[in-house]
Amino acid sequence: MVNTINNIKDVGSVIAKMAAKMLADETQFLKSIDKEPDSSFGQVNGYNVGDTINISKPARFIPSSTVDITSTLQDVKEEKVALALNTRSIVPIALTSAEIQNTLQLKSWANRILKPAVSSIAQNIESAFLTTAKNSTYQSVGTAGSTVFDPATMLAARAQLKRSLAPAGSNLFALLDSTATASAVNSRKGLPNSQSDIAKQYRDGYIMTADGFTYLENNLLPTHANGVDVSGIAVEASVVTIANGMSTLGVDGVTSGATITAGTTFTIADVYSVHPITKVSTGQLQQFVVTAAVTETASNSVTLAISPSIYYTTTDSRQNVNAAPVDEAALVFVGAASTGYVQNIAFAPSAFRFASVPLMKPDGLDMVGQETVDGMTIRVIRDYNVLTDQMILRLDFLGGFAAVRPEWSVKITA
Repeated sequence: MVNTINNIKDVGSVIAKMAAKMLADETQFLKSIDKEPDSSFGQVNGYNVGDTINISKPARFIPSSTVDITSTLQDVKEEKVALALNTRSIVPIALTSAEIQNTLQLKSWANRILKPAVSSIAQNIESAFLTTAKNSTYQSVGTAGSTVFDPATMLAARAQLKRSLAPAGSNLFALLDSTATASAVNSRKGLPNSQSDIAKQYRDGYIMTADGFTYLENNLLPTHANGVDVSGIAVEASVVTIANGMSTLGVDGVTSGATITAGTTFTIADVYSVHPITKVSTGQLQQFVVTAAVTETASNSVTLAISPSIYYTTTDSRQNVNAAPVDEAALVFVGAASTGYVQNIAFAPSAFRFASVPLMKPDGLDMVGQETVDGMTIRVIRDYNVLTDQMILRLDFLGGFAAVRPEWSVKITA
């Protein structure tokens, strides 16, 4: 008896669906955060790099006990975060003798070629988005240079998230590299656990849930290195005027030619965080992060782009600190100069949001397919190159990422 194997009529769509499924399976960080639907960008036939939407953050209000509300009327002050489609990841493949003709060949080709190609895209975009998360997250716990991830350290991270009003009932995640995961498992081996959890620790080398977190192991976490100068730097009011809502900060005392790197975390003397609702000081210095690298070029002064913006006016519902920074107030940085520290991260899913969107599907090609699986979209195109006598196949991803509520994330410096 002769077997009959039907050719696949829509190979592009089949490959695209396989690739999108692989991409969804290969990503880890992106599966644990909020997704923005591509419909938010308002287009039909494909999107372009640079397309942007603004995501509104809920307004906050200051409760009062005054019956006559004439003097306590409040404006609605919504904050917005831009999510731009600025991340492209493309893998081009030259096909010569390996053609896809039937279902058996397609399965073999998918394992040998498609899976590693998609895995490269997954790692590329996840690494890029984790770096953005690192540069957007201003809260930090742990001791720079320490490799201890015991319950005390992780509970300190959870406390930071809860003080920032991370959603009650939200599943909190802790993303740790392999060294941190080993420390976390070792630190908990003597604690009471269910037999299944203990078995997983010893069999798989990781813990599923502990300290209020779901633990995930990820070796794409970025390493952050401060610049060459992290001491003697202070607020300089003549560079940037102190004002409520300021998102930049002037500083002096910077070594000539020194760079303050994006992702650098610091505090300002006597500037304490306040409870988001009651506005009572927490007794902890507010932490800030530098969101864009800047290099000193003159007068030993620079302007830092920072997050969060500084709101100190007591009548502003966005107030996040107890007092304005004063001229010559000292900055204290997390970590030593020119030293790299892995940035493990704990977060609530709503801290971050990403979008993965379809691209234009051109006509007249040998093969075109585009599919979305679990919020991950990938386009597959194949066509003949007459100049090289090759079939060229390309896999395309376009997406974007934004830290919508960075106060719901915290770096755990190692």
